[in-house]
Amino acid sequence: MEAKKKYLIIGIVFMLMVTIGFSAAYWTAQIIGSGKDMVVETDELKIIFTDNAELKSDEVKPGWETSKTFSVENKSGDVYYYDILMENLINTFVNDYLEYKITCTSGSGSSMNEFMPVPKSSKATTKKLLSNIEIQDKEKQEYKIEFRYVSKENENQSDDMGKTIKGNLKIGEYKISKSLVFFEDKFKDAVKREDDNAPYDSIVTEAKHYYEDGKYTEDGNKVYYYAGSSEDNWVYFGKFYWRIIRMNEDESIRLLYAGTSPETEEGYINENVYNDVSGIRSVGYMYGENDSLEANRDNTYPSMIKTELDIWYENNLETNYDKYISKTAIYCNDRSTQTGWKPIGDTNNRIDFNGFTKFYTNKYHPGFKCGIKEDGNLNEDTPENERVKDMFSVSQASGGNGALTKPIGLMTADEIVYAGGIYSETNSDVYYIRNSLGNSVTGDENWWTMTPAYSMSSSAVFNMWSSGGFWNIFVSDVNTVVRPVISLKSCVEFEGSGLSNDPYTVKEFADGSSCALAEN
Repeated sequence: MEAKKKYLIIGIVFMLMVTIGFSAAYWTAQIIGSGKDMVVETDELKIIFTDNAELKSDEVKPGWETSKTFSVENKSGDVYYYDILMENLINTFVNDYLEYKITCTSGSGSSMNEFMPVPKSSKATTKKLLSNIEIQDKEKQEYKIEFRYVSKENENQSDDMGKTIKGNLKIGEYKISKSLVFFEDKFKDAVKREDDNAPYDSIVTEAKHYYEDGKYTEDGNKVYYYAGSSEDNWVYFGKFYWRIIRMNEDESIRLLYAGTSPETEEGYINENVYNDVSGIRSVGYMYGENDSLEANRDNTYPSMIKTELDIWYENNLETNYDKYISKTAIYCNDRSTQTGWKPIGDTNNRIDFNGFTKFYTNKYHPGFKCGIKEDGNLNEDTPENERVKDMFSVSQASGGNGALTKPIGLMTADEIVYAGGIYSETNSDVYYIRNSLGNSVTGDENWWTMTPAYSMSSSAVFNMWSSGGFWNIFVSDVNTVVRPVISLKSCVEFEGSGLSNDPYTVKEFADGSSCALAEN
């Protein structure tokens, strides 16, 4: 039975506040709940703590763990679907050692198979902990939520000293993602390309559907993506052709510009330099006042390529098609480093950014999560409050920085690698290179990604050669073209088979409809 269309957000279950600090012999923490037993109830659902609403601990140190039990009861007379959410979440932990797991102990509710890192956010936001749970009329589902701080004996965990997590556990109405329902069926044959930590050291030529999940995506959400010579990812939208790169973590659909016809060899909007400022500032999609990594991340000024993309969006999509495009989708301009930043003028006179270390030096595992190493953990030099500055978005609802005025970006080097590219090797079969005739979609032109490579007297960003080679090029190169990337909202409905002669098209909706008004 289909769920009733009612809002089910029912209030605070408990407040979790954790502050990690250092004491001479151990880590300490205080966890403060609401202080009283609590029953939060509506006419439809109620949630009850088995013991009380307060979660306490006198100390937290590596190896610490605690749990809470609660139940959800349906008295609506109908079937409902709900999410378990963390609202007003702020989590400034640097690493992913603070984890949670939700287990349904009685009833037909959902359970997590393994512990997952508590989502990080430097600003208060709402994150899903468990989604799309069905509860029958008159059913009662009992849960246990566990928290732990994992002990890593051979690792220095002191980066998390003094960090804070707080938020409200809540129940919310499950909102069906029409794009997820549509593409989950399309991706039912998808497999995980590589195990965690495994290198991506070979190209992919065969048409494939893959997925990534866990520590390589934002919040551990599953991400489906296309690879190799896929031919079932064509979209016609806004009077242009596009290729689907992947689903985003917010369940929107990420598209790469592919021109005005499937056969074109001009699948780009212009030739343009990435930026015309000097030093580290030049690799930023936006940048700051002076040539330091910290100032670069102030995101005060737009790069030349961002200005180009914004103008194109305003002229071609904003008036008639903006209502279909996600404002919560994140475009990663990964300025983190694995070796620590060295200022220009240092004896080494060079900084290698995260992408260069992963893909040039070692051909490591990529990530859809911005600013992570090959093992899925954050780079040590980039705490969460700095990482978010590289996560460009219009809205902050999914954890992005809200620095964009137009919801548009570029493909990343990580997305190139996931899809089948390898640094310094040629793959002319991969879909992002080809038009429907099997030729280069950009003719003889190379094109930009959004991922910095290195900075010294001159700086470089990764780019794709028209032949299918994956390299890097100086930001001042005027002979490199621009291929926009946008994301269609999760509430958008699609038709078609995805082939070049029958591309996916978007079902139109009115300006005042719920999807038109939604950010995603």
